[in-house]
Amino acid sequence: MFVGCGSDSSTDDANTDAGGGGQGDDGGSQTDGTLPDGAACISVGVSCTSNDQCCTNNCDPATKICTKAFGACLAAGDSCTAGPDCCTYSCVSGKCSDKQCTADNAACTTDGECCGGKCENGTCTALSAVCKTSGNPCAGNGDCCSKFCKNGTCDGSPSFCTQNGDACTNDTDCCGGLCTKAAGATLGLCSVAAASGAGGCTNAGQVCSGGATYTGGPLPTCGGECCSRSCLPYAPTGVLICQPPSGCHPTGELCTKNEDCCGAQGLPDGDKAKVTCSKEAGASVGRCNQGNMCTAAGGICRLQDKSCNASADCCAGNVLQHNTCKQDNLGIPRCLAAEVDCTQPPSSFAGKACASSADCCNLPCVPNPSGTPAFVCGSAKCVDHGGACTTTADCCSGQPCAIPPGATSGKCGGSVEQDGGVSDDAGGGPPATNCAAYGQSCTASADCCNGVPCTNGTCMILVK
Repeated sequence: MFVGCGSDSSTDDANTDAGGGGQGDDGGSQTDGTLPDGAACISVGVSCTSNDQCCTNNCDPATKICTKAFGACLAAGDSCTAGPDCCTYSCVSGKCSDKQCTADNAACTTDGECCGGKCENGTCTALSAVCKTSGNPCAGNGDCCSKFCKNGTCDGSPSFCTQNGDACTNDTDCCGGLCTKAAGATLGLCSVAAASGAGGCTNAGQVCSGGATYTGGPLPTCGGECCSRSCLPYAPTGVLICQPPSGCHPTGELCTKNEDCCGAQGLPDGDKAKVTCSKEAGASVGRCNQGNMCTAAGGICRLQDKSCNASADCCAGNVLQHNTCKQDNLGIPRCLAAEVDCTQPPSSFAGKACASSADCCNLPCVPNPSGTPAFVCGSAKCVDHGGACTTTADCCSGQPCAIPPGATSGKCGGSVEQDGGVSDDAGGGPPATNCAAYGQSCTASADCCNGVPCTNGTCMILVK
């Protein structure tokens, strides 16, 4: 989900085929990127020229073939391009098999039947030497590269993106931004984008606390290993994941450009912090570095009464002398652009520049449609379906924020496309829930997913 910035948004190329004939009834074959007579859309595995031709709304920009959207799986008999497309992780002769993929080191006859995508000398070759990739049998979370063993099978969807070390087909699948494949291979393994000066914390979307499923009780102290200092349950699965923080991205989180990062030039405190998106040469995805001097607005900070090994030196003033560190709508302590008075009416914050929802007294801090400043406080407590968001906590209850990891603009209730854009269409996007996700609005604890309490109108466990 990383090859482009989600703010480039959704919609697609013109509805023309390779020959310029459009989607009209041209009687042509389905392999030339046009729609066949009477067809509403093109199936997975068939060539395409634009997202809106595909039934999945995903035309792979590199192969120009219709592919599935992340988070969805295809049923037996559906067209597919690789095992991870299918609920069984087995794609044989372009169709999803009704049989579970063949486990590593078991007997096989074709590549497509193997969980690792390779049948060599009559045996399924393991894709990973250190853990079991998705589709393989498991006895516990620790067996799986995804850190999620569900009903005896390694499940690839504990989060909104594929875990580092698990099987992938595209960079856009991976929480870490990279899908590394051997020459000629269909499947590769996810890894995290290399970056200097970004530290070693765990970025958003990755499973934290060992893959535990939250059923109530204490959470990892100070967010565990997460860059966001927020290890919280992912609503559709209950698995603890590093949560994407609201607004700009703090140190260690993925980015596609400097402006994704808190403290970059053009964002609050950017003239002091000078944070950049640190990338390897030629890479499209990197991680936000630490910058210079003080911690910029939106950066992680220590609360006055709890350090959590974070800085007290916010650019707006030292936390120990000034009220310059406040929790955002996910409970993440963030440096403020300036001290704020949250006794003022919410309407007084709408449209003001922000780095995170903490600057907005927990109104959403959302992408600015006019572009400058990059983020502004929203006018309502939550963002409706199709509206711009930076994290699921921005969206109204039950709606996920579909956003390419590394980008800072998504859509509530939408889906991420293979080219890194975001569509209003929910098909194939992160699943909606009939409960409020962590950070979303509630009126009672029963409204919240995964046994999280309703605290002051928000599904949240306050850091104390």
